[in-house]
Amino acid sequence: MGLQFGNLPIRLRKIVYYTLSATDQKFWAKSISHGLPNFCKRAVKQFVPMIPGLLMTIFCVTWAPMENKKSKRKDPKVYENDK
Repeated sequence: MGLQFGNLPIRLRKIVYYTLSATDQKFWAKSISHGLPNFCKRAVKQFVPMIPGLLMTIFCVTWAPMENKKSKRKDPKVYENDK
């Protein structure tokens, strides 16, 4: 009855598993010297293609309400002859 868990007939050889305890890892290692410049480089790389779309959106969002207000105003020339 050698087929219990831990006594299976399969043997793994020449495989070495290395593990590092979570308490031994340096969580913030190189985060400022390597991570921050890398983040900035990637952010700029992603932001550059979006600039035309963002500028067009800002233009439309600011221009459309102003044009709407302008078109809704009453023309004073129409009411000059009223009493």
